[in-house]
Amino acid sequence: MSYDYTEKKVTAIINEDLPFGLALNALGHLAFSAGHYSDITWMGKEKIFDSDKNVHQGISKYPFIVLKAKSDEIKNIIQKARSENMFFVDYPQEMFDTGADDELVSALEKAKEPEIKYHALVIVGDTKKIKSLTGHLKLYR
Repeated sequence: MSYDYTEKKVTAIINEDLPFGLALNALGHLAFSAGHYSDITWMGKEKIFDSDKNVHQGISKYPFIVLKAKSDEIKNIIQKARSENMFFVDYPQEMFDTGADDELVSALEKAKEPEIKYHALVIVGDTKKIKSLTGHLKLYR
């Protein structure tokens, strides 16, 4: 089935000041969550068989780009994405400060938006909309 590979994308933005291990931890959580909430149209072929009949799970058929930014810039992008009703998953400081999910829920329910520090996010959607928010950022390295 034919489709436009450039029509949609997944973009992660990671706080460039995070230690590498914490950045990977945040990215893993965000990618898992975004994948869970995305519909089947984002996926390529479900199972791919090699010539030895080993199965390989399919992956997203659209690009997944990882960019870097400062925490304040991530917060700004989140606010703009929220105002434009774009789908995103964010990673606030409370994710590092808590262990179990109920602790995270409690911490965020008490948090005031102006005081929340964001370390990462994943935006899923239309390439042009995402690029309008992230086009000025550099690749995470």
